[in-house]
Amino acid sequence: MKKILLAVLGLALTAALAACGGGASGSGGSGTIGILMPSTTNARWQIEANQMSATLKERGYDTSVQFANDDAPTQVSQLEDMVTKGVKALIVVAVDGKALGGPLADAKASNIPVVAYTRLLQKTDAADFYTTFDYKKYGALSGTAILQRLGIQDKDGKDTGNKGPFNIEIVNGSPTDSVAYDMWEGYRATIQPYVDNGTLRVLSGQTTFDQSATLNWNPETAQKRMENIVTKTYSGGAKLDAVWVPYDGLTRGVISALTGSGFSPGSDRWPLLTGGDAEVDSVKAILAGQQYSTVYLDYKALAKGTADLVADKLEGKGFPKADTEYDNGTTKVPAKLFDLSLVRKDDVKPVLVDRGFYTADQIGLK
Repeated sequence: MKKILLAVLGLALTAALAACGGGASGSGGSGTIGILMPSTTNARWQIEANQMSATLKERGYDTSVQFANDDAPTQVSQLEDMVTKGVKALIVVAVDGKALGGPLADAKASNIPVVAYTRLLQKTDAADFYTTFDYKKYGALSGTAILQRLGIQDKDGKDTGNKGPFNIEIVNGSPTDSVAYDMWEGYRATIQPYVDNGTLRVLSGQTTFDQSATLNWNPETAQKRMENIVTKTYSGGAKLDAVWVPYDGLTRGVISALTGSGFSPGSDRWPLLTGGDAEVDSVKAILAGQQYSTVYLDYKALAKGTADLVADKLEGKGFPKADTEYDNGTTKVPAKLFDLSLVRKDDVKPVLVDRGFYTADQIGLK
């Protein structure tokens, strides 16, 4: 009888320990989630990886986070290694959305759920879900900001009859990133009609995506290109009125090019500069009058929301109802879209500080 009682107690203790293995939240989750990020050069990727890891830990999961230094072959190897080790799920921000087909196919064969994060995974049927922002709207917000600030449109988006002409240049994102093409569609929807009718002129002649693309979103590449444009096109007295730029890191490269070429912020020659991601240094640049606008992405909410939906999927709840679908060239991937908004100087406090994204001290707001 003692042996039977001890055996029963042992089984009960084993069951209790197993129940505790689900983590602090008691959700029952276990195992490792693979998180693949492109680099550490953009500050948001580290922040988002940390947020995902914290959220998944609360749900009972471990995480394996890898940064690829913006090198596609490195990311391929990292992904292969995670699949081999049998991670429970994958969250992937691709360096090159078309380069991961092989290991993604292996993940699918191993029944590992794959979530494309921010950037669409292309030419694959292995992407189960996509979490992102509406980047067409993102690009359009920057375009509209320029049109309204130059007086081409009023605050309601209606034409004012102002024909300029105004001179504008374009700095696009990386050709390896699907997001950059979505932003470009936002540009085309807002700015391109005014280029076509002559209200806006691109004096450099670099009007296509390929001519204005910036590989891997590299600020130094954007700086060098803008230096060349200024030297060849604007050194003779032509006024540069605006530069459409979709990401704050590239904007900082443009600012360096302009200041190095003798342009002074606040002067009549200083152009309107847009940006995106609301990075700390660029918010400070907006407050200082160097940059006109950025686009606020609540990427902390995106990271937490993505981590939670992956945990929900693993715990049998499935993915949430999609807001839309994206065609990746092989299949249509269901997607959930998170919020974004334009930020100019007067928007910094209500949008970024009052919502708790930054403190006033972080951005030097008095």
